[in-house]
Parts: sequence; C-alpha cells; structure tokens
Amino acid sequence: MGAALNESRDPIDRAMILSQDGWGRIIALIAAADGDLAGAEDALSSALERAVRVWRERGVPDNPEGWLYRVALNARRDVWKSAAARTSAVLDPEVHDGAADPGGHDTAASHGAGQPAAAHLVTPADPDALPDRRLELLGACAHPDIEPGVRPLLMLSAVMGMTGKQIAAGMTLPAATVAARLTRAKKRIAALGIGFGLPDRTELEARLPDIHEAIYGAFAIDWVHAASEPRDGIIGETLYLSRLLAELCPSDGESHGLAALIHLSAARFPARRSQDGEFVPLGDQDPSSWDSVLIARGEDHLRAVQRSGAIGRFGLQAAIQILHMSGVRSGSTDWPMLLRLHDDVERMAPSLGGAVARAAVLAEIDGPEAGLAELDALDGASHGQPPVGENAFSSERVDSFQPTWALRAHLLARAGREQEAQRAYRRAIELTTDPAERAHLEERSLEARADGTRSDSTRSDK
Repeated sequence: MGAALNESRDPIDRAMILSQDGWGRIIALIAAADGDLAGAEDALSSALERAVRVWRERGVPDNPEGWLYRVALNARRDVWKSAAARTSAVLDPEVHDGAADPGGHDTAASHGAGQPAAAHLVTPADPDALPDRRLELLGACAHPDIEPGVRPLLMLSAVMGMTGKQIAAGMTLPAATVAARLTRAKKRIAALGIGFGLPDRTELEARLPDIHEAIYGAFAIDWVHAASEPRDGIIGETLYLSRLLAELCPSDGESHGLAALIHLSAARFPARRSQDGEFVPLGDQDPSSWDSVLIARGEDHLRAVQRSGAIGRFGLQAAIQILHMSGVRSGSTDWPMLLRLHDDVERMAPSLGGAVARAAVLAEIDGPEAGLAELDALDGASHGQPPVGENAFSSERVDSFQPTWALRAHLLARAGREQEAQRAYRRAIELTTDPAERAHLEERSLEARADGTRSDSTRSDK
C-alpha cells in the first residue's frame, strides 16, 4: 500500500492510509477486553471522525495508529463506565484496561514478520489460550452460529481492517453484496447475543478452514498494491499469522500449505517491479531478486505438507508456485504437471482465479485457441474430461474480473486476432487498478497492434 501513496495527497489522507493496516489490530485489542466486536468498531469509527477534525487543527501526530487506539479505547471506557453498561457487566480494570497499547505496540502484533513467530508469542496464563489477540478474534468470527459464507468477510472487515470496497474487489463480489452480508451478520450477532468469547486452542482446529480463508483473502486483496518489501503492512501480517498457525497446528497440512503459499508468493515481491517502477511479469523476473529467506521458509512448510500426508487446496497452490519459480530459474516449465495440479485445485476448491490460471496453463500446452475456449466456457458449462468442476460463474462476474481480460488479450494477440485483442486489452486496462500493470498492458497493446499491421502488410505484398 505504501508504494501506492501519492506524496501530493492531503497529509491527513496519507496518515489515514498509513494507519489503515493497524485498524484491525486496534479493533482486536479493544474487543479482546470484553468480546464486543461491534462496540470496538464503533469506537474506532468515532476515533477516525475525531481524527479528521483534530489532526486538521493540530497537525498529524507522530504515531497516528497509537493516537487512534488511545481515542478509541477512551471511547470504550466511557461506555464501560456508563450506567447502562454497569447494569450488565461489572467494570473490571484488569480486564477492560488490560489491552496492550499499539502506540508502544502489542508485541505479538507488531513484530517483524521475518523473525520466528515463536519468539514473539505472549505466554498466556491459561495454557490453552491462543497467544495472539488477532488470532483469537479471527477464531471468534468463525463462531458456529455465524453463517459460514460470511465468516471470512467478517474477519477481513473487523480483524484485518479491510474496507467493504477492498473485500468486494478481492472476492469479485458486488460491493453492495458484501455490505449486505456484513450488516446481516452483525445484526444476527446482536440478535442472538453471540458473545465473542475468545476461543482457545481446543476450539481452534474446528475453525481453521475459515481462518485460513480470511488470512489468504487478506493476502490476495493486498497483493496488487503491496510494496516490494513483503514484511510490511498487511502482507507482513499474513506472513506472521500463517506461520503462527502452522506452529500452533504442526500436524495440520493445510496450515503448512497456507504458510508455504504465502511465503513463496511474497518472496517474488522484490522482483515484481523494475528499478524504474515498471511491472515485470513472472516469466521476465530475475530470480536472484527473490527473497531467499522467504523461499526457504516456504519450502520448509511445503515439506511439512508432504510429511502430514494430507495435501489440500493451499498445499497444491504452493506446489504450483514452486513449479513456476523452478521454470523461471531453469528456463523450462513443466506445463503438464502444472495442469494436473490446477485440475486438482479446481476439483477441490473451484474459483474464478483458479480457472483463469488453468486456462493460461492449457494455452501453453495446446495453444492459444485452447486457452480461449477455456475462457469462453467460464460462464458456461464445466470444462475438461473428466469434469474438473461443476460450477459456472456469472457473466457479470467474469466480465468484471481483470485477469480474465488480461489473459484473453494476450492469447488473442498470440492467435493473430488483432482486432479482438485490442478490444480485450481495452477492457483489461479499464479494469486495472495498478498504474504499473496498466502501463505494461498499454505497451503490450501497442506491440500487438504493430504486429497486426506488419501481418497485414505482408499479406498485401503477396
């Protein structure tokens, strides 16, 4: 996110953006005192409103995140001390004031993600308690009385600090749908009086799939605009949380698979941009620029997946990452093996992103027309023999998914269908939010147009 900041922004806007990565942590710390997630969100909202006014009058503080936490915590203290609150809960200073101050920062939350997570674990008095406030809140959001499809949205919003717009874009869902689901979930929580009693280690295993989804969702949402340094911001948080889960659940293959996937993917961040800030596709990246420490950790987690004897969606996707990286290093990619892995992923956990990635691999094996046929089938019948998946995606969802158009444009250009390629490039560029990738697509579009002009000239000369 830091790379996307425009230095010409209003200083208050910049401070808000810089502190946004900590919003989820602030909510987690405050909610941990009494388990009231909605109350913590209200307190942060109140602090944000006050910040706009106070910072404009007095200037932005040195530590915006710490300032927001203190103001939000004071707002919650006022509630806890109110007559209404005292009728339902006794104010306990040890409980209600026990949250760590992110101004000095919660040691478990603000560690460097490049260090072993175990070195930062807070030793709880209860041996079954989870050693991280955000992990506790993630587990609380996976409460069995909350609708399964809403749990990851709730975690991304309330714990990871993602906006509804970010969640909608990352999950290719309409923003109104995300907002409606979150509102419905919070009403249900209030109506049922679901206490966000924080789960402990004995309850963690049953809630792991939802927690995995939320951590990977945060990583995927921040992927496009993440800075080259993968240990910063949301990406650093997901590196830490994935590693912590793997340490807490050493025999769970999917926890190791998630950690492997995130570490291997983040390892390529330093090579995604040239020194001039230009977008560099995977095939053109310099492997020597990849983060060797993250690669080594990712490979360790992948070996743990193999030892577990149970490979799931995240483990398969991590294996796909390793094969792509090996192909870049050696100059020879094992496309048939990649296709088999993609088939397994699609059978296990069909997704639009996975289907587009599979189409790209198929095009490398059978040519661009095969990949285009696969893309054409995304909103129609299931593809492949035997069927890889039973789901088809809505036309609206496919039409608004940028990777679909970027791949389609590339394959149309390879197939010599220049006019169709230009239309696809225009749509891909329109949907792209990353300036560097937009510039890359514009350049590819110009090259495809030039190739088409040369082909027309060659035909007319014959």
